[in-house]
Amino acid sequence: MPPDSSSFKYFNAPANVEVPPWLGNFTLKARSGTDLWRKPSRDTFTAPVLYTRSPAHFFRAEVTVHLRLTSAFEWDQGGLVIFAGPTPTTTSASAAPNSGPPPAGKWVKAGIEYYDNRTTASSVSASSDGADWSLVELPEGVNELKVRFEKVDQALWVWFDDGLEWKKLREVTWFFWGVDEKSIRVGVYASRPANFVSGRPLEELVVEFEGLEIY
Repeated sequence: MPPDSSSFKYFNAPANVEVPPWLGNFTLKARSGTDLWRKPSRDTFTAPVLYTRSPAHFFRAEVTVHLRLTSAFEWDQGGLVIFAGPTPTTTSASAAPNSGPPPAGKWVKAGIEYYDNRTTASSVSASSDGADWSLVELPEGVNELKVRFEKVDQALWVWFDDGLEWKKLREVTWFFWGVDEKSIRVGVYASRPANFVSGRPLEELVVEFEGLEIY
C-alpha cells in the first residue's frame, strides 16, 4: 500500500510542481547537470528528491524504478534515498533556493543507473568524510529495477531485484548508529549528471516509479 502523499515534500524541484496525489505510480523529472554526490570538501545536491519523515520504528522502504533506455545518457539514475542525522551548518555550493531538511549528515541512495552503455544496480553511501560508489551490471536490456532498504539493528541493508531474485547490494553497518529516529527522511530521487551532448544542453530526465512502500 503506497504511503499517504500528504506528508511528502520536494527538494530541488520547481515551486509549481505538486506532490502526486497517489504514490502507487508517478514520475520524477531531473534537469541535466543534477546530481547527489559528496566529496570531503563539497556536497553536490542538485538532484530532485520527493521525501517524507520516516514512520516511527522505520524498518523497510521499497520501490520499482523504470529508466527509459531510448533516451538515456551516461550516469542517468533514479531510486530510493534515505537521510539521517542533522543538516550540516555549512551550505552546499550547489544548494537550490527551496532547500529543506536534506542534505543530512549521512545518506544512502540506491537504484538503477545507466553507465558505460548498460544498466546497473547502483548504490552510494555517504558520511561526513565523503561518499563511495558501487555498481552491479544488470542483464542486457533490463530497464526496470526493484530496490529495497531494510533496517537491521543499526545497519541499513540494500537489496535489488532484477526480475530474477532479490540480491543483497550492500550493508551499511554504521548508518543508524547514534541516529535519532526523528532525523530520518526517506523517499525517491532522480538525477542526470550529464550536461551536454554534441554541444547542446540535454532535456530533462523522466524517471518512473511504481509501488512505493515505506514502513
